[in-house]
Amino acid sequence: MHLCSALLTLAKIKIVVMSLFILAACDVLDIKKQTDLAGSTGKVKGKVVVKSNQSGSVMVVQYKNNHGVLVKLNKVTASREGHYQFNVLPGEYAFFAFIDLNSDGEFQRGKEHGNYYTNPRFFNVEENQSITLDPLVINGHPVMTDADIKIESKTLKISENIGKIIKLTDAQFNRDYSMGMWRPIDFLETVGGGLMMLEEFDKNKIPVIFVHGINGGPTDLKLAIENLHTKHFQPWVLYYPSGFSLNVISDYFLQAIQQQQQRYNFRKFIIIAHSMGGLVTRSLVKKYTQDVTGGEHDIQLVMTVNSPVGGMASATAGVAYSPIVVPSWRDLSPESNFFKDVFNWSWPSTIPYHLVFSYYDDSDSDGVVALASQIPAKIQSETTGIYGFNDDHVGTLNNERFIDLYKSILEMQIK
Repeated sequence: MHLCSALLTLAKIKIVVMSLFILAACDVLDIKKQTDLAGSTGKVKGKVVVKSNQSGSVMVVQYKNNHGVLVKLNKVTASREGHYQFNVLPGEYAFFAFIDLNSDGEFQRGKEHGNYYTNPRFFNVEENQSITLDPLVINGHPVMTDADIKIESKTLKISENIGKIIKLTDAQFNRDYSMGMWRPIDFLETVGGGLMMLEEFDKNKIPVIFVHGINGGPTDLKLAIENLHTKHFQPWVLYYPSGFSLNVISDYFLQAIQQQQQRYNFRKFIIIAHSMGGLVTRSLVKKYTQDVTGGEHDIQLVMTVNSPVGGMASATAGVAYSPIVVPSWRDLSPESNFFKDVFNWSWPSTIPYHLVFSYYDDSDSDGVVALASQIPAKIQSETTGIYGFNDDHVGTLNNERFIDLYKSILEMQIK
């Protein structure tokens, strides 16, 4: 699997070689099953209307119907306006909303007001289907509770891990990261990932969120994390299965940030992103500034490093000819709806954007992403600063000059 992931660097897809290598070295049937399933994700969204005398964050819980038993899978915090969204695999689902009075994320029966959708209770989601549910009203009247129906808890780790405090030396980071791209379903069930904190939350420090790229993980940014000025900043990491579509990943990123904001009552944050994480971040910034009132003033700074912000033509070829198509490849293609949407969108002038690019010796790329993709003219026009390094795709993250630059840009935020 290590060789498989190394050979299949997106910038150097050679269709025939890739196909033969996958078939020889990997469990092609399992990989195809998982990538196809990850690519079938549907969407359920709606709004919660509170007519109760209670106040607090509104949590929305997702259940999957398993032969009459509700299996608790996920939960999100509704926006200030009551809106919520779930990305779901095909299946039959039910939803419950409640007012989280004590901010513990769990429904307190007999104390907190809530309500289930009924008539119908279950909603069937087909492959790639988007469903908008009617408003769900919480009015304080008695509701069916966990005691009235059979429920099993199988909450996804990536949901439970929002705000989890963890060390960069944790075993889940000391591993082969390729599962996140090739077996994204296994990743969700075993590794989990999430938006996690590397230290206790401190209201006096600005969160700096580190976002890895495809087939990567938080330790790729280890040196930058270790060089963070922890008197003023607190490090968080977004660890995600990079095989899923970038829309699904940025949706999770948005929901996780909003959940943390409601939990800790803060607004400001910074993002440092590498490689494909730059496109995930661009999508997040677009959604955050459109969905959150005043959101264009919350994001204090964004830095992307060696990111394919101009898309990758090699991904287009991979989607067209590869026997296995990873959903995130589709979004990396300049022809994809995702890419066109985030590329054509205009970056807010209120958010400083620092773009780092690299080239390897005399080549026109950093060994993975072409210069033309790292610094397209349209994106250059949106930046606060552009900085080039003679280094390779990952090596730049460990380049002393880059670390000095990164530290100096962050220090400007505290002067």
